Amino acid sequence: MQSLKRELKKISSLALFFFIGFGYILLIMKLFLKEYDISAYVLSKALVGSIVAAKAVVLMEMTPWMERFQRSPRYISVLYKTFIYTLAVLVIGLIERLIDGYLKTKSLSGAIETLIHSEHFYPFLATILCIAVVFLMHNIFTEIDTYLGKGNLLKFFLNRPQTQRNRVA
Repeated sequence: MQSLKRELKKISSLALFFFIGFGYILLIMKLFLKEYDISAYVLSKALVGSIVAAKAVVLMEMTPWMERFQRSPRYISVLYKTFIYTLAVLVIGLIERLIDGYLKTKSLSGAIETLIHSEHFYPFLATILCIAVVFLMHNIFTEIDTYLGKGNLLKFFLNRPQTQRNRVA
């Protein structure tokens, strides 16, 4: 029961972080698209994406190959994990688009051609790059939290700063 609580707490905190990050990205996209009278559903995409990303990060962190650069300088570990997470999002996104193209054209070659010639390919890449920045921020914060001691980064941001009077006493 304790492990389930710990797992839910970790996933919910990660999901909240990703919800804020993805929500910000999608809100920016919605504002850009508003100029062209294109509507976008931001809240549901951010919510679903954050839950999926949180669970994926938790699962990927359990694998031994995510600890590949654990003894290297921290920036290498951060960049490696960011690359792996972003690559996973890119592959999943491409598979999703290929399946969508296959359902429309009923052929694999038609799906690939649809993917390559799609008008939405560049916004897709822009979204992937924005998601990479969110993963980068997550990995940096994780490394800082590990360096400071688990939970100290959260305390640093959520606790009120001590005044000079409180420090002396």
